Amino acid sequence: MNSFTYFTAADFTERKIRNFECNIPIIIDGITEELFEAVKKKILLNFGENAVIVIMNDRGESEEKAASELSYAPRLIVKGADFVARDHYTYGDLLEIIARLRDPDGCPWDRAQTHESIRSCAIEEAYELAEAVDLKDRDKMVEESGDVMLQGLFHASIAEEEGLFTANDLIDGLCRKLIFRHTHIFGDKKAADADEALKNWEQAKAVEKGYRGIKDKIDSVPVTFGALMRAYKVQKIIKKTGFDFACAGDAEAKILEEVKEFDSATSPEEREKEGGDMLFAVVNTLRMYDIDPETALNGTTNRFIRRFLYVEKKCRETGVELTKENIDVMEKYYQEAKKFEDK
Repeated sequence: MNSFTYFTAADFTERKIRNFECNIPIIIDGITEELFEAVKKKILLNFGENAVIVIMNDRGESEEKAASELSYAPRLIVKGADFVARDHYTYGDLLEIIARLRDPDGCPWDRAQTHESIRSCAIEEAYELAEAVDLKDRDKMVEESGDVMLQGLFHASIAEEEGLFTANDLIDGLCRKLIFRHTHIFGDKKAADADEALKNWEQAKAVEKGYRGIKDKIDSVPVTFGALMRAYKVQKIIKKTGFDFACAGDAEAKILEEVKEFDSATSPEEREKEGGDMLFAVVNTLRMYDIDPETALNGTTNRFIRRFLYVEKKCRETGVELTKENIDVMEKYYQEAKKFEDK
């Protein structure tokens, strides 16, 4: 018996029907003129403009057309196509490709990887996605979001070979977590605004994780976080106990206090300690203004790079060497770069 997937048009157009097995034919039946545009739109979205569609009329006659050329018919069949031959892919294809790369005769590099060897890749891809968001680069966001997804599924593929868990376990666990923590959507609680929704989420998370006190919440912050991010997360947790500055002005005053203590340090060890305190105070101040310190510092670093590249360009054009003896000239060009940036 030939394999196929069958949908009524009403079921096919439901939003909850999102994933399709494109390697076998998909039959869409009972299409009314009212539903046709919705059916066509979903076909184009999920299978692409060049997908081959078999159009069936009431007399049992058929013809093949590209999805982009569809006209009304009561029954349509999306022809199955081997995943290496089509121009639109699905979740199942991604799992198959990863598994194929890990096969005994697959890619030597992919086969050699372990959980430990690709550990840093997830961090790198997350930062590249963050950069794409900052740049508001649509294509880069698509690419980097896919790379972030790949990291989780790559770990799942390795784990499946080890008998630990599968990609389906990963998806199942994530869905269960989202349902359990959104008690104001899937439960009986209500949330009038984003703050209340976050409060419900955190309460549900505390139940799920079995947090017994503030120590459990602090311990949940990964030590592998960047220093700024970890300080920010810990401060946000402690804030909920009431142990916090009365206002942002008090937090800013703490920065000045820490600067003085840094200046008074008499040993490298003490200076390192006071330097950490100074950074921690800055994070506290930014937090009180709802500013993410990672985002703020990355923005400053990017601006500094752009400005200095302008300095380097102007010095090259005017024959000025990049040396400390020419610091006054370099500073002049740096201030020029700031003015251009402001404009």
